[in-house]
Amino acid sequence: MIKRTVLATALIFNLAVPAHAGWEFTSVTKAEGEQHSEMMNSTVKAWVDGDKSRVDFQQSGNPMMGAGNYMLSKDGGKTVFMVNPQQKTYAAWDMTNMMGMASGMMNMLNMKVENPKVEKLLEEDGGKVCGLPTKHYKFRTSYTMQMTILGMTRSSSHLKEEDIWTSTKLTDAGMGLWLRKNNTKTGNPDLDKLVQAEMGKTEGFPLKTISVTTTKESSGKERTRTVTMEVTEVKQSKPDAKLFEIPAGYTETSTMAAGSGEGSQGQSGRPGQHPGPSGSSGQDNPFLKMLQNMNQGQK
Repeated sequence: MIKRTVLATALIFNLAVPAHAGWEFTSVTKAEGEQHSEMMNSTVKAWVDGDKSRVDFQQSGNPMMGAGNYMLSKDGGKTVFMVNPQQKTYAAWDMTNMMGMASGMMNMLNMKVENPKVEKLLEEDGGKVCGLPTKHYKFRTSYTMQMTILGMTRSSSHLKEEDIWTSTKLTDAGMGLWLRKNNTKTGNPDLDKLVQAEMGKTEGFPLKTISVTTTKESSGKERTRTVTMEVTEVKQSKPDAKLFEIPAGYTETSTMAAGSGEGSQGQSGRPGQHPGPSGSSGQDNPFLKMLQNMNQGQK
């Protein structure tokens, strides 16, 4: 009798508390305006289950995140791998190291970020995005960039106005792989100050953002870039555990080689070994390409 009561209670409990379900979503990012904006365009499909997540790049204008590649994480985005099925390679995606490279370029060009300021202009009910309730925020971010080369100083003012719709219904830590707030330290005090100013602005994960950035050079030249990111579909699902595993037989390589789907393998052929400087020029390096294009956009 006692055994039957225990079993009945357990059955009722299991029916009342549904099994944990993960998530599946599609996100589209579009950019327009100034030169090289197309590098920010992307369409991704993602699967999330607790701390585990996978983001597939269906379309991408970024050479570091080529179409067909995907990102994997099993710890809520703390450790990330970029996987290249075409080349059967994978690499640790070290944002700290990449941001350090960006910081090094800033130091090399004597670039300084001055007077960063972030203003919250609005916080209100945002209605529903993909059936999920959201909160709508408006922010204005401004700062001045100075760059000195051969004793000549150029300055530019930057103004970014953002509309952000976030939801607190997506609680799985794995959402942070793509729908994330970046708190990576760059090592550049001025830039870190700006990044920190951007932090902690919202609660929950962003389901839609519209960002309009206006840059005005000291010469009077002005340009504008508009970037829109929107989750176009989101639903609960139970992803196959195999989605979050690196396929057997794939070779570990460097981040630079893993992001590129164009010919050069950039690898030693043995797992765990990263390629040396020989055989990889700046022209073949997608990260340097991206930085060079960004730098050209400042001219």
